[in-house]
Amino acid sequence: MPKNKIKIIMAAAELAPLVKVGGLGDVTGSLPRALAKLGLDLAIFLPFYGSIDRKKYKAKLLKDFLSIDISSKQEKFAVYLSHLPESNIKIFLISHPLFSGKDIYVAGSRYFKKGNYSSSKGVYSREISDIERFVFFSKAVVESIRVLKLRPDLIHCHDWHTALIPTFIDEYSLEHADFKNIKTIYTIHNLANQGIAGLDILDYASLSHDLTPAIMEDYYDVDGQVMDLMKVGILSADYVSTVSPTYSREILSKEYGAGLEKYLNRRKKHLVGILNGIDTDFFNPQKDKYIKKKYSLANVFSVKKINKENLQRISRLPLGNQPLFGLVSRLVPQKGLDILLLVIEKLIEKYDLQLIILGTGKKDIEVSWQNLAKKYPRNIKTNIGFDVALAQKIYAGADFFLMPSAFEPCGLGQMISMRYGTIPIVRQTGGLKDTVKNKKNGFVFKNYDKESLAKTMLEAIKFYQQKSQF
Repeated sequence: MPKNKIKIIMAAAELAPLVKVGGLGDVTGSLPRALAKLGLDLAIFLPFYGSIDRKKYKAKLLKDFLSIDISSKQEKFAVYLSHLPESNIKIFLISHPLFSGKDIYVAGSRYFKKGNYSSSKGVYSREISDIERFVFFSKAVVESIRVLKLRPDLIHCHDWHTALIPTFIDEYSLEHADFKNIKTIYTIHNLANQGIAGLDILDYASLSHDLTPAIMEDYYDVDGQVMDLMKVGILSADYVSTVSPTYSREILSKEYGAGLEKYLNRRKKHLVGILNGIDTDFFNPQKDKYIKKKYSLANVFSVKKINKENLQRISRLPLGNQPLFGLVSRLVPQKGLDILLLVIEKLIEKYDLQLIILGTGKKDIEVSWQNLAKKYPRNIKTNIGFDVALAQKIYAGADFFLMPSAFEPCGLGQMISMRYGTIPIVRQTGGLKDTVKNKKNGFVFKNYDKESLAKTMLEAIKFYQQKSQF
């Protein structure tokens, strides 16, 4: 790394475009580029998932036969080197059979492959959880920093997957002088996902139960039987950040604190909310290769309707002048799909609106929206899965973009939709409150209930019908 630059290492479970499930991947993919433009020196650690295209991203073996103490034995791994596309930002890929499958998250436990740590042959001897996978990753990151002599000024840890890195840094600093001056910042992307583990995770990670005794008791749940990794990150990092100013204030309360408000208040002087951004080079209707016709502010009114008609065609919805709503999201309770389900039928029957949904999530939510699409084939199209090209078409072709979230740490969809001239409809919470102003650049409602959502959608529909104003 060049001298005289602040050296930052990021560690995360997702990194766009290599691999992503949600907004975490978008942020870790675009934030390093933005920081590099400010003159900072960036590098990123990521698990080498089986789904990452080795040839496409030119991953080359950098260091072989590294090892860490895991579950009371030396476990070997390798580090590969790649780069964030169209940049000089290094990506260090941790290679181990734990990550050889194509899934980023395994939602519980499953069998993994075993054999040479840098190969994909064989069968792992037992079931293993995401907790163990990312604890392994976190410890491997710190060992790699030591072996590769990276000497960062700051390590930026993202969400529960990397919450133990500050603790591993503290442990390494007891034996390695280079680690004493490394600062850590821990970013909470979503407090609802905390990484709950049994106490045996301490033995698995080969961490002392007496480590940092002043706060160790707070690592445990109230019943003393489980360990909350998110809590560990909050208590052990030098600084804690989250992804919008409003969310940083909300999580200090019982309503939004998800049981961790006590610890967040303890770190209040070292807690800050920094609003996420989007990659405006990628999310750019003037350059977007996925949309039917590119456009700018100068011709948005004439061209956007072409993208709308194309979206209707590929979704097999009738071409028409009715308002078209889009929703690109994880299909989980947080995202307001429940209250939307309670209001959409009446609005369809009265105003013949159209709705296109893209996302994956809880099975019952997926099925509910698939069934509704069968009931209203001329009005609703439900797409289960994630399709980058279709997502871009929705941003460019819809009239309105729905984000009626129960809570939203930041949200990127509303910012992307505004970039494409699509009007967001959001609930006043977290980053949605920070970015969308009612009747200025979107529609905002306050209470999380079907009445408030229906009223706001109706207001948007009537606004749509006034063509000059729209």
